Amino acid sequence: FGAEKYAKEYNLPIVYFVLEKEKRGYYSGTMKLITATPKETKYGEITNAINKALEKDIIKAPEYWLWSHKRWKHKRPNDVKLN
Repeated sequence: FGAEKYAKEYNLPIVYFVLEKEKRGYYSGTMKLITATPKETKYGEITNAINKALEKDIIKAPEYWLWSHKRWKHKRPNDVKLN
């Protein structure tokens, strides 16, 4: 919630930057406005929008994301069942 907290505190717009690989050594970037008026959003709305945009990018091209972060190394407890 860090980006959301500071955006609301200072009334700063939130922009999400998408970087796409065109070919070897060539990239293109696109900026997507999440919100220009952060003070008018509900708590968690900005964070959810950023997470959805990030998830969309990861699903589109998972090979460009680093999966060695510690959160992926945790094992599911035996008492937790998947639906």
